[in-house]
Amino acid sequence: MITTPDPNVTDHDAMQADSSRPKTHRRRDDALSRHDALQLIRKQMGTVIPPWALFTSVGSGIAIVISVMSFQSANTQDKVDKNTAPLQAQIVEMDKRLTGRLDAVDRRLDRFGSRLDALEIRMGAVETRLERIDAKLDRLLGK
Repeated sequence: MITTPDPNVTDHDAMQADSSRPKTHRRRDDALSRHDALQLIRKQMGTVIPPWALFTSVGSGIAIVISVMSFQSANTQDKVDKNTAPLQAQIVEMDKRLTGRLDAVDRRLDRFGSRLDALEIRMGAVETRLERIDAKLDRLLGK
């Protein structure tokens, strides 16, 4: 075990140098400035992260999030399709039945329309007969 003297301790107690965690830097009476703190952080890290590495890591994180979201979206759509397939079949069958019923109603309405046309023709003939009878009665009674 290697020991080194700690400059912050007055009676020069031994301190272990092979500690697995980073050394804590004790503050003295005054606080660290921003510049000093950045230098201290860089010194503790040992390396400076280049900006392209930061952008690459952020970009890959965004790509992972997008791929997970698209995967979940595709799975959700499959589940929705799977669960709504019986409902879709029922709707198709109901549509076929309704279409058949509506076609039957259309045929009935067409027949009623043709009967109504025939009835109007007959009523027109009856009206002309009544007008002739009325004209004959006026001639006979008018004398």
